[in-house]
Amino acid sequence: MTEKTAPRRTQAERRRASREKIIREASRLFAEYGYRGAKLAEIAQAVGMSEPGLLHHFPSKEHLLIAVLEERDRVDHERFGQAILEERLPLMEGLRALVAHNETVPGLVQLFIVLAAESIQPEHPAHGYFSQRYQQVRESMMTLLQKAQQKGEIRTDVPAEHLTAMVLALMDGLQIQWLFHPEQVKMSAVFDSFLTLLKVTPPEETV
Repeated sequence: MTEKTAPRRTQAERRRASREKIIREASRLFAEYGYRGAKLAEIAQAVGMSEPGLLHHFPSKEHLLIAVLEERDRVDHERFGQAILEERLPLMEGLRALVAHNETVPGLVQLFIVLAAESIQPEHPAHGYFSQRYQQVRESMMTLLQKAQQKGEIRTDVPAEHLTAMVLALMDGLQIQWLFHPEQVKMSAVFDSFLTLLKVTPPEETV
């Protein structure tokens, strides 16, 4: 009897697997050293490629950076974003779930924080990406918060525009504190406390 051999992967499958591996290792090194500190040669070595071989998949370091950022956003959008936007998952529950998920992926959280801070400089290759991303996130968040206010789910005495800025500031700020002191700062617990402040407070009954 002859042993059955596993079917060979197609060239497209091999290429996709290589790209995924490169993005995974680039994410790790960008998180550890920042965009400028991480070298293409180090990323290539981490995936067992030559630098020209890596550039065959991503023409430049800038292309690789954007691919890393897009992959992180894609995963989060599939996990939470789409359900929230389609109102299959209530906004507050979705945000709570996202914060809880982030506690399980410190490497990706660090990647986001490091690159977002670096990209404040206009000459950074991810400056436009993060600027546009924050604009889109603010607009989507404000729309969802306005709907929640209209439904009576959250307080209306604070404008949705201000609540949007507060939510994003809290989420990003919590991540920074948590990365420094994970044993002291519990993101989910703190975020849950914040959500209680957003809820509508029932009027006190008069005797």
